[in-house]
Amino acid sequence: MQDVLAFEQEPLADYDLTLQEAVIEARRCLHCAVPQCRKGCPINNEIPQFIQELSAGNFGTAAEYISHHNDLPAVCGRVCSREIQCEGHCILGKKGKPIAIGKLERFVADVSMTGGFLPQKTNKKNNGRVAVIGSGPAGLTVAYELARRDYDITVFEEDGQPGGMLLFGIPAFRLHKKYIYREVEALQQLGVHFQYNIKIGRDKSLEDLFGEGYEAVFAGIGTSVAWGLGIDNDQIEGVVDAQAFLHQVQQVQMGEEEVTNLPIQKGDAVIVVGAGNVAIDAARTALRLQADVSIVYRRAEKNMKCLPSEYEEAKADGVKFQFYSAPRAVVGIQHVEGLQYEKQKILADATMVPTGEYGIVPANKIIAAIGNRPEIDSIQSLKVEVTDDGYISTMQKPYGMTTRAGVFAAGDVVHKPATVVLAMREAKKTAAGIDRYIQAKHLLNGVE
Repeated sequence: MQDVLAFEQEPLADYDLTLQEAVIEARRCLHCAVPQCRKGCPINNEIPQFIQELSAGNFGTAAEYISHHNDLPAVCGRVCSREIQCEGHCILGKKGKPIAIGKLERFVADVSMTGGFLPQKTNKKNNGRVAVIGSGPAGLTVAYELARRDYDITVFEEDGQPGGMLLFGIPAFRLHKKYIYREVEALQQLGVHFQYNIKIGRDKSLEDLFGEGYEAVFAGIGTSVAWGLGIDNDQIEGVVDAQAFLHQVQQVQMGEEEVTNLPIQKGDAVIVVGAGNVAIDAARTALRLQADVSIVYRRAEKNMKCLPSEYEEAKADGVKFQFYSAPRAVVGIQHVEGLQYEKQKILADATMVPTGEYGIVPANKIIAAIGNRPEIDSIQSLKVEVTDDGYISTMQKPYGMTTRAGVFAAGDVVHKPATVVLAMREAKKTAAGIDRYIQAKHLLNGVE
């Protein structure tokens, strides 16, 4: 196990390809007449085209094909659910090994950005001003899309660093943070401004932004509030929110927090409740802090929401798993002493039912990783309508606009927590909606 400050120096299990390896891998592609890989991609990336150019050594052309649909290829190539998306649909994977599309995508992204094979255009900033709230995947995508359309963009970030969940929600041992900073630097070269430690609704209002001359505002504020465990006694000391824990660990790595203040310490007996990627990330992070870690899950191994590769890497790290165990109560009076669970069984029709048999897993810390929801105060400050379950409601025309004129939203705060690539897809469509809205305003002003 290693010190928290060394997470980013840890070699990725999903290693990067060398130039020779990338070209050899690209030449395995069959260039199918009907590419299934593209059907599996949520943003419809031009996968066969960029792979063919890569196989011929045309890095700039390959990067250009990727840029048609993907604003964050170096990130997506590392954290996308590619094993169930593009690679999961690759025809070669039916009987053997699929093309390593994610690794090829990030190879092209890395080479093109460091080698300047895809020069950025000059932003004339003559189409209007747009404020972007949040610098997560959705916010960065909108900034990219509109800066390339000659808008003057300012990104307002509540934290002291950019990246949102990319920086604070994905551990550094899984996504090295240099790739996020590199994207921000590219945006700055496009003329995008970043202002940190500013929370809209606390430090500035939407009225302030419109008063400063912004013609539209994009809200990519994510879902930062954790769902509670929803079981008896789940408010006592020692119950930890997974997202807050990962955020705090990143703050330690940036020198903004002391490692002694982390809720998980060496020697802790930790239970993680949940089986998604956040649960796996939290468990593997706690393990690296030299805790003893078990994931308790109410269903079967095959029902886990995390990626199969993440599950395998967690097991290889030493995370223990207990299935068919539905959490019922936190054990303890003033501090966590364990987790009570009820055993489950599967009926012939595959439904899961309780057995009435109970057990207790001893622990002094429990990490809740069962999902997040939007922050009510942040949404209320926008003065927009929400859906019945608390997410921002948006329109189809112009795409992504809320019930308040000029205020747009996309990402998890609209579509519920999902993947980076889905947030990026919706943000890209919303950026086009913002462009149409502002151009229509200009046209009407000209007519008047």
